[in-house]
Amino acid sequence: MAELRPINPGELDAFTDVVFGAFGERRHPWHDRWFHQQVAPGITMAAFEEGALVGTSAALPMTLSVPGQRCAAAGITAVGVLPTHRRRGLLRAMMDAQLRQARAAGTPLAILWASEGSIYGRFGFGPAASRLRVTFESPHNALRDPTVSGALRLVGRDEALRLFPKVYDRVAEDRPGMVIRDQLTWESLSADDDPNLPAAEAHHFFVVHGEEPDGYLIYRVRPGHSVFGSQATAVVTELVAENPGSTADLWRFVLGLDLVTRVEARQRPVDEPVLWMARDPQAIEVLRGISIWARLLDVPHALQSRRYRQEGDLVLEVSDPFIPEVGGRFHLRARDGVGTCAATEEPPDLRLGIAELSCGYLGQICFGAMARAGRIDEVSRGAATRADQLLGWDPPPWCLDDF
Repeated sequence: MAELRPINPGELDAFTDVVFGAFGERRHPWHDRWFHQQVAPGITMAAFEEGALVGTSAALPMTLSVPGQRCAAAGITAVGVLPTHRRRGLLRAMMDAQLRQARAAGTPLAILWASEGSIYGRFGFGPAASRLRVTFESPHNALRDPTVSGALRLVGRDEALRLFPKVYDRVAEDRPGMVIRDQLTWESLSADDDPNLPAAEAHHFFVVHGEEPDGYLIYRVRPGHSVFGSQATAVVTELVAENPGSTADLWRFVLGLDLVTRVEARQRPVDEPVLWMARDPQAIEVLRGISIWARLLDVPHALQSRRYRQEGDLVLEVSDPFIPEVGGRFHLRARDGVGTCAATEEPPDLRLGIAELSCGYLGQICFGAMARAGRIDEVSRGAATRADQLLGWDPPPWCLDDF
């Protein structure tokens, strides 16, 4: 029988070894720095067999932008089981302990980035926000409107770390799904020694827009050559802007870089404006993926922790096989942007699982599609459409962070 417990301070190195052993990856000083800065022993839940550490998980205390508000969340990360100890129920046991611990602490939801999408649905997580990967071939002069709205300048890392968080935080005020970052997170994402990147393209460039900054760009350049000369790729790490003018200027800048024949942006929102700015929309390759998974741990608390842009009432019958006490029948009432939610005996409008409710929590329009896919039971006619109208949000959720 495995022992489950948080690690002791002296076990952090062993914890880190198991994480990288589980993923078949090489441990690097960059990872050690991150783990020592971010992973306090008290937020972990590890599995031990015969005294040896064989499974890991952690719940980072986070603040997440939800519709109209910010909300505490448990950021589940560093989840892994050594290859020698899989198929023994260790992952299930750790997730059960980790989620119950977060619920007991009063945290209304958990979030994660999934390395394998088939794993976490059985623990009540649902894909709550999508992302686009946008690729331009031959990007020069790709935009319709040549109008410039403000000045751009390249800045060094220190100045970027001073200016960029203010822009990010203002955008996050109205954009659900964005993790509120601390200084350590900013330093990690802007560092040039990330071992996950080839050394030739690990250097970051930083661009700020406007005298009073209202947008920024972080990008890297992947070298490439042919008999015709340079064929480099500009990789957009982040492009965050507060208005259409700064958005267009920053895209125009990266699409016009000299010696660059390809531009890739991998973490873009589903309402990406550049798709509507392009001269030839068919010349852009767009792939869709999932950026964040969410899992409600307290349905009334979570639904009251966000805002609503329409008024309405909805009775939800929620099942939760993994943590049964989270489920129940709840009456959600939205008035003047504020939601109240309480247990009720009223007949339900929708029957759905906790994963399905979590899919729409951040404002993603999905309940109608899930009803058509047979994933939720529409008891009252039109209830799925009403759920999309009530819980939907514009702009849609977007998460830039992998954690």
